[in-house]
This record gives sequence, C-alpha cells and structure tokens, in this order.
Amino acid sequence: MERLDALVIGAGVAGITAGIYMKRSNLSCVVLDKDAPGGKLNNIHRIDNYPGVPTVDGPQLAMALFTQATDLGVVIDYGEVTSVKLAADGSFLIKTDVNEYNAIALIVAAGVVTGAVACPGERALRGKGVSYCATCDGNFFKGKDVLVYGYKDHAVEDAIYLSSLARKVTFLHDAPLETPESHLEVLKGKENVEIKEGKLLSVLGETKVTGASIETSEGKTEVEVDAVFPLSGEVSSSQFLQGLGVNMVNGFIEVNSDMETNVPGLYAAGDVLKKKLRQIVNAAGEGAVSASSAITYIHSKKRKAA
Repeated sequence: MERLDALVIGAGVAGITAGIYMKRSNLSCVVLDKDAPGGKLNNIHRIDNYPGVPTVDGPQLAMALFTQATDLGVVIDYGEVTSVKLAADGSFLIKTDVNEYNAIALIVAAGVVTGAVACPGERALRGKGVSYCATCDGNFFKGKDVLVYGYKDHAVEDAIYLSSLARKVTFLHDAPLETPESHLEVLKGKENVEIKEGKLLSVLGETKVTGASIETSEGKTEVEVDAVFPLSGEVSSSQFLQGLGVNMVNGFIEVNSDMETNVPGLYAAGDVLKKKLRQIVNAAGEGAVSASSAITYIHSKKRKAA
C-alpha cells in the first residue's frame, strides 16, 4: 500500500490544479482518475470563456493541463475508486480496482456523471448538439430552438440562461421540480419557454441534432430542436464516500469556504460540490483552495505526530 501525504480523486481541472499546488509544496501526492485526464473537458468542443485563452476545444485544454502537470512532476495514476475508509490514525485508506493507497488528506474532485442512463442518440451526438453545460455551449445556439431535460435546480437555471439566447426553449421534466419557487417563477415568466411534463425518449439526427422524441400526457411526439441538454441524469461521482458520514445535499458534497467537508482531512472541489456555478474557472479556484487547506492540515498532522 502506497503511503502519501495526499490523494486527489479526479484529474479534471479542479483535481489537476490541486495536484499542481501539492507538488509545488513538495508533498507526496497522486492524482487519480478512472478515465482520461481532463474530465468533462473531453466532451466540450469549444471553450470561449476561460480567461487568457480566447478559444480552445476541450480536449486541447485537457491535454495542456495534463502536459503541464506531468512536466512539473505531478503523478497521475489510473484506477476506479471502489472504497474509502478511515484508518485508526484518521488517515484515509483508498482502494481502487488496481491499487491501494493510504493518505493523510483526501481531495475529492471526481466531478459528475452526466447522462449516466443515456437515451438513444444521446451519446452519438455529444458535442454535435447534445451538451451538458448551457453556460459552456449556449452561445452556439443563439436564435435557435433548444430542449432542456431535467427537474433539478441546475436544469431550471440552465433553461433560464438559455432563454436569453435561444429563440425557443422547451423545458421537459419527468419528476417534480426541485427548485426554489422564485426560480420557477422566473422560468414561467419567460415568453420563449414552454414547460412540459414528460420524458425524453431519444435524440434525433445523423451528423448533428435535428430534434427529439418525447412522451407527455398527450402521447409521443417529435419536436424540432437544434440542441438537447439532457440534465436529468446528472449525479455526483462520490458514491465511494458512503459510510464516512459526509454531509451532502441531493448527492452533492457540502463544503465551507476552505473546501473542507465535515470529515477532518477530507476536501472537495469542482462539480462534485453542491454549488450554483459549474464552470472551468471556478473549478480551478476550488482546486487551489482545497489543496491549500489540505497542505495546512497535513503539516499540522505531521507536527502533532513528531
């Protein structure tokens, strides 16, 4: 079992940023991911709102992050976390499908699983009109018709945002809306938003999205849209924390301003958090803050052990 000062779960923007800060502090750290470094960046075809980078595609930025980190000596390992337990000394025992680690501090930046149960056509048209981030890709659909599918607050917020860009927004939900009444009133007040209760059956199109097949109380029908935002299946990738008693809201991790959870030594950053804005720029900031807090915690633990 490898003994570390810190382990970072997730090699997206938040996780790699945390790894860079750990490396610069001369602490032993591994950044762990089950997929390719970059996280959801690999599914974003164009980014225009990252400061200092006028235009870049997601995979290109993901590769730049990976190259910068590895050039600095950040260790990026691969494996899917299967369990996290607390050791007698308060450190963390992390088990993956290929390795085991023991770390004084743990930073969870595992992001979310979006479209975990994808409908037909969704995966094939990702980046071709299927998007999971309105603030990332909404600008590409100015003056066009879009469909947002979801029932949680972030889906409502994305629909509101898209209403300022799109010609028409069809908001489809298949469960009671989990959103403040004030947000719902704003959504209802948008003249170009049509709210429907029903289910997304499939995304239509060959090389790009041309429509969606939906089912409502009136039966099955097809709507012509240029983009589909399937936001109903988004869940945080934090299932491995079950049993630690981590405070969560609707499956997303609660932290304070220092990115600390209620479990000593456990920090979180990025899309796995309960928060309003899921953007690259604040993910990087959260990664830096979580690492800074973890560094302080690690040094404190080492002083007490000396």
